[in-house]
Amino acid sequence: MTKQFRIGSFALGLVAAIVVAGCSNSGGTDTGTSGDAKGGEAKGGKKPLVVFSQANSQDPWRKVFDADTQAAADTHKADFEFEKQDAGGDPAKQNNIVDTFMVKKPAVLLISPTEDSVQSTVDKAFDAGVPVIILDRNLKSDKFTVYIGGDNVEIGRQAGEFVADKLKGKGVVLMIQGIAQIGPTRDRRGGFMEIMKKNPGIKVIEGDDCGYQRQKGRAYMETFLQKGEHIDCVYAHNDEMAIGARLAYDSWAKTKPAGSAKDPLFVGIDACQTEVIDMIKAGKLDATFKYPTPGAKGVEIAAEILKGNKPKDKKIILPTVKVTKDTADQYLKDNPNLAK
Repeated sequence: MTKQFRIGSFALGLVAAIVVAGCSNSGGTDTGTSGDAKGGEAKGGKKPLVVFSQANSQDPWRKVFDADTQAAADTHKADFEFEKQDAGGDPAKQNNIVDTFMVKKPAVLLISPTEDSVQSTVDKAFDAGVPVIILDRNLKSDKFTVYIGGDNVEIGRQAGEFVADKLKGKGVVLMIQGIAQIGPTRDRRGGFMEIMKKNPGIKVIEGDDCGYQRQKGRAYMETFLQKGEHIDCVYAHNDEMAIGARLAYDSWAKTKPAGSAKDPLFVGIDACQTEVIDMIKAGKLDATFKYPTPGAKGVEIAAEILKGNKPKDKKIILPTVKVTKDTADQYLKDNPNLAK
């Protein structure tokens, strides 16, 4: 072997060693790698991965939800990586999102379910040993680590008590409903009807499911008003549908005869928008009930799980607040980060 050939072979070997070393070090910047739920760094010195599957990010309440969640996650950048995906209200898409997350071996999964049909995917994640934090919409299985959200049954009860008091136990209520396949709709209906059963002088018309959307609530109200049925109150399962119903009523009211019956009550749920509070102050809506966003608390619990601190309670219920014309100004002061 010539001297020149020996030098060339040595140089090639040195380059190969450098390339191999470079490849082995590059994994430290991969944000898709998870850690275990016991806290600390994952294998290879990478931070644990916390993932969040949001049901949808379109309506005002969920935009506040997302902002609160991200803000909380930003305070833990040194502790874990955070990824979020929006399912756009599509359960099939959410199933795919969770399956993709699972390939990355997350340390904790946060999920706000689109509907009950994602149950099997959530069960599979839990069975794989991933701590699961359910946010907002509960599921029927007990395969989760902790549920965090408002008490929709209690909110429904409080709405029912407000309506029964204002109507003095007599009248007709049109209930505009959300999405039949999810817990909040069933609970907001159930809590309200629980109070209505104690007030037999109040008749409840169970309206259509309007998907928690303003335009669907407005379209339904426009169709309903054409029937000419008398109502004393509209109870909508969220503020967006309450606003839609009010807009439809205001348009219809321009054509009603002078001296007609007074406007019905309009009651919603969420209290996450300045628009809603302004409408209450203007007398266009009569009340709303705060449905607290659970994301920040979810991130806080995820951080504790990574430290090895399992939640003491299986369910964490966040409190509600009633907002009326008398309390609207104070509510705005107490909640400066409402959606517009």
